[in-house]
Amino acid sequence: MGIGLLLSSGIGDTIRVSLTGDPVEEVRVGYEILKSLNLRERGPTIISCPTCGRCEIDIISMTKKVERKTKNIPAPIKIAVMGCVVNGPGEARDADAGIAGGKGYGLLFCKGKIIGKVKERDLVDALLEAVHDLSPQSNL
Repeated sequence: MGIGLLLSSGIGDTIRVSLTGDPVEEVRVGYEILKSLNLRERGPTIISCPTCGRCEIDIISMTKKVERKTKNIPAPIKIAVMGCVVNGPGEARDADAGIAGGKGYGLLFCKGKIIGKVKERDLVDALLEAVHDLSPQSNL
C-alpha cells in the first residue's frame, strides 16, 4: 500500500518489492501494483466473484487454473471467472472474455455479450480458447 500511495501521488518512478520467497514473485507483484494504479498495462487481469449461495461450480479451482494458464500472456486482457449466470455477465461486463457458471453448465461471454452455453466441464477450456482468440500471441 505504501508503494501504491507514493506512486499514485506522483512520487517516484522506480519500485522495489521485497517478498519472502521466489524473487520472480516480486516482479509479478510490482506489475500488479502498477496495473492496479493504471500506470502500466501488462498481462491479464482476472476478475472473479467472491461466491455466494448461487455459486454451483468450483470457482476457486477454475480461477486458479485460468490464472496459471494465462499468467504469461503479455497483452493486457481482462478475464472474468464468475460463479453464477444471474449476476456474472453483468458484474464482469467490462471483461474481454469470461465465464459464468450454472448448474452443470455455464455461459461464455466476450465484451459483455453472451456467446454461448457450455457444459461445466468445458467452461475453462472454452474461456481459454476465447482468450487465445483475443490474444493470438499467447501460447495457451
